[in-house]
Amino acid sequence: MRRVAILLVVLIATSAANAAAIKTGRDLVAACRSYAAIASTENARAPHDCRTFLQGFAVSLQAREQARQDAMLKGLPIAAHEACVRMPDFISFRELAGRIVKFGDQNPALLDLPASEVAQKTLERDFPCPPSPRPNR
Repeated sequence: MRRVAILLVVLIATSAANAAAIKTGRDLVAACRSYAAIASTENARAPHDCRTFLQGFAVSLQAREQARQDAMLKGLPIAAHEACVRMPDFISFRELAGRIVKFGDQNPALLDLPASEVAQKTLERDFPCPPSPRPNR
Protein backbone atom coordinates (compact mmCIF):
# COMPACT_ATOMS: atom_id res chain seq x y z
CA MET A 1 0.00 0.00 0.00
CA ARG A 2 2.85 2.36 0.83
CA ARG A 3 4.43 1.68 -2.57
CA VAL A 4 1.18 2.60 -4.30
CA ALA A 5 0.98 5.86 -2.33
CA ILE A 6 4.58 6.73 -3.20
CA LEU A 7 3.95 5.91 -6.86
CA LEU A 8 0.89 8.16 -6.90
CA VAL A 9 2.84 11.04 -5.36
CA VAL A 10 5.60 10.61 -7.95
CA LEU A 11 3.08 10.50 -10.81
CA ILE A 12 1.28 13.63 -9.59
CA ALA A 13 4.56 15.50 -9.10
CA THR A 14 5.78 14.47 -12.54
CA SER A 15 2.50 15.52 -14.14
CA ALA A 16 2.57 18.93 -12.43
CA ALA A 17 6.21 19.43 -13.42
CA ASN A 18 5.43 18.55 -17.04
CA ALA A 19 2.46 20.92 -17.13
CA ALA A 20 4.79 23.63 -15.84
CA ALA A 21 6.83 23.04 -19.01
CA ILE A 22 3.91 24.48 -21.01
CA LYS A 23 5.05 28.06 -21.37
CA THR A 24 4.04 29.24 -24.84
CA GLY A 25 1.01 28.82 -27.01
CA ARG A 26 3.10 26.51 -29.17
CA ASP A 27 3.76 24.26 -26.15
CA LEU A 28 0.06 24.32 -25.25
CA VAL A 29 -1.16 23.50 -28.74
CA ALA A 30 1.31 20.61 -29.04
CA ALA A 31 0.26 19.16 -25.67
CA CYS A 32 -3.43 19.64 -26.37
CA ARG A 33 -3.12 18.10 -29.85
CA SER A 34 -1.96 14.81 -28.30
CA TYR A 35 -4.58 15.05 -25.53
CA ALA A 36 -7.47 15.75 -27.92
CA ALA A 37 -6.42 12.71 -29.99
CA ILE A 38 -6.95 10.28 -27.09
CA ALA A 39 -9.73 7.97 -28.23
CA SER A 40 -10.84 6.47 -24.91
CA THR A 41 -12.79 8.58 -22.43
CA GLU A 42 -11.23 6.59 -19.59
CA ASN A 43 -7.71 7.31 -20.87
CA ALA A 44 -8.59 11.00 -21.20
CA ARG A 45 -9.02 11.12 -17.43
CA ALA A 46 -5.43 10.05 -16.84
CA PRO A 47 -2.86 12.75 -16.02
CA HIS A 48 -1.77 14.64 -19.11
CA ASP A 49 0.14 17.91 -19.53
CA CYS A 50 -2.69 19.60 -21.42
CA ARG A 51 -5.37 18.47 -18.98
CA THR A 52 -3.29 19.60 -16.00
CA PHE A 53 -2.73 23.01 -17.62
CA LEU A 54 -6.44 23.37 -18.43
CA GLN A 55 -7.44 22.44 -14.88
CA GLY A 56 -5.19 25.17 -13.50
CA PHE A 57 -6.42 27.64 -16.12
CA ALA A 58 -10.06 26.87 -15.22
CA VAL A 59 -9.33 27.53 -11.54
CA SER A 60 -7.69 30.87 -12.37
CA LEU A 61 -10.58 31.80 -14.69
CA GLN A 62 -13.05 31.08 -11.90
CA ALA A 63 -11.00 33.11 -9.40
CA ARG A 64 -10.82 36.08 -11.82
CA GLU A 65 -14.58 35.98 -12.34
CA GLN A 66 -15.20 35.82 -8.59
CA ALA A 67 -12.89 38.84 -8.06
CA ARG A 68 -14.75 40.73 -10.80
CA GLN A 69 -18.11 40.00 -9.18
CA ASP A 70 -16.81 40.99 -5.74
CA ALA A 71 -15.53 44.29 -7.14
CA MET A 72 -18.89 44.97 -8.79
CA LEU A 73 -20.76 44.31 -5.55
CA LYS A 74 -18.46 46.69 -3.68
CA GLY A 75 -18.85 49.37 -6.33
CA LEU A 76 -15.18 49.22 -7.25
CA PRO A 77 -13.95 49.77 -10.79
CA ILE A 78 -13.45 46.61 -12.77
CA ALA A 79 -9.97 46.42 -14.25
CA ALA A 80 -10.17 43.37 -16.48
CA HIS A 81 -7.56 43.03 -19.20
CA GLU A 82 -9.37 40.11 -20.78
CA ALA A 83 -12.54 40.27 -22.82
CA CYS A 84 -15.67 38.94 -21.22
CA VAL A 85 -16.34 35.24 -21.83
CA ARG A 86 -19.44 33.23 -21.08
CA MET A 87 -18.50 29.60 -20.64
CA PRO A 88 -21.07 26.91 -21.40
CA ASP A 89 -22.55 25.00 -18.48
CA PHE A 90 -20.34 22.06 -19.38
CA ILE A 91 -17.33 21.58 -21.61
CA SER A 92 -14.96 18.65 -21.37
CA PHE A 93 -11.22 19.20 -21.16
CA ARG A 94 -10.87 17.23 -24.40
CA GLU A 95 -13.31 19.53 -26.21
CA LEU A 96 -11.50 22.58 -24.85
CA ALA A 97 -8.18 21.06 -25.94
CA GLY A 98 -9.59 20.60 -29.44
CA ARG A 99 -10.70 24.23 -29.53
CA ILE A 100 -7.23 25.38 -28.46
CA VAL A 101 -5.64 23.28 -31.22
CA LYS A 102 -8.04 24.73 -33.79
CA PHE A 103 -7.34 28.29 -32.58
CA GLY A 104 -3.60 27.67 -32.72
CA ASP A 105 -3.80 26.21 -36.22
CA GLN A 106 -5.79 29.24 -37.40
CA ASN A 107 -3.56 31.78 -35.62
CA PRO A 108 0.06 30.59 -35.91
CA ALA A 109 1.40 34.13 -35.36
CA LEU A 110 0.05 34.01 -31.79
CA LEU A 111 1.79 30.78 -30.78
CA ASP A 112 4.76 32.56 -29.23
CA LEU A 113 2.47 34.28 -26.72
CA PRO A 114 2.25 32.83 -23.20
CA ALA A 115 0.10 29.69 -23.06
CA SER A 116 -2.45 31.35 -20.77
CA GLU A 117 -2.98 34.14 -23.32
CA VAL A 118 -3.59 31.63 -26.11
CA ALA A 119 -6.08 29.77 -23.89
CA GLN A 120 -7.81 33.08 -23.01
CA LYS A 121 -7.98 34.19 -26.65
CA THR A 122 -9.50 30.81 -27.56
CA LEU A 123 -12.25 31.35 -24.99
CA GLU A 124 -12.80 34.95 -26.12
CA ARG A 125 -13.27 33.76 -29.70
CA ASP A 126 -15.41 30.72 -28.95
CA PHE A 127 -17.46 31.94 -25.98
CA PRO A 128 -17.88 35.73 -26.14
CA CYS A 129 -20.33 37.43 -23.82
CA PRO A 130 -23.45 38.67 -25.53
CA PRO A 131 -23.49 42.41 -26.15
CA SER A 132 -24.85 44.52 -23.33
CA PRO A 133 -28.46 45.57 -23.86
CA ARG A 134 -28.82 49.20 -24.85
CA PRO A 135 -31.11 51.31 -22.71
CA ASN A 136 -34.35 52.44 -24.30
CA ARG A 137 -34.35 56.05 -25.32
